[in-house]
Amino acid sequence: MKVLVLDTSAFVMGFNPLSVDLRTFTVPAVEHELSLASMAKVRFSASSDSGRLEVKMPTEASRARVAEESTKLGEQLMLSEADSQILALALDLRNDRLEPVVVSDDYAVQNVAERLSVAYASLATFGITYEFNWISYCPACFRRYPQTYPYPECQVCGTVLKRKVLRKLEAKKKL
Repeated sequence: MKVLVLDTSAFVMGFNPLSVDLRTFTVPAVEHELSLASMAKVRFSASSDSGRLEVKMPTEASRARVAEESTKLGEQLMLSEADSQILALALDLRNDRLEPVVVSDDYAVQNVAERLSVAYASLATFGITYEFNWISYCPACFRRYPQTYPYPECQVCGTVLKRKVLRKLEAKKKL
């Protein structure tokens, strides 16, 4: 059975879980990312209070898998806590024999979902065309750093690091 897993951007872009006939899920961290006096927060609260939106925490095993794969892609610094939890919840739902579709306009979320073979859909953007593997580099001395490098500047010359695409593969899972 197809289910929707909603990221913060879904609520911000106006998605209303009360308007669909599918089960919808999200994580507690999404609520914390929504502004208190916004329509997005009202949609979230009304859907949650009515029981049409299920708010669940993902398992530690799924969170670890998302952390591992996002690190391999070079996306771990681009994902918020809510983003990581959304992806992990999608893995948990898939393990429960459901067909999760992550609804997010965030390219980093879509990139990691692609790697995890989780379906995704966007509301206000075209979504990703390619799965990117990123690397950090120094624009002054051109030294490369793994995405797990914990500092924002080059250890050789002190220049602020930048990201660039190391490799790209055509995306397949976009709905």
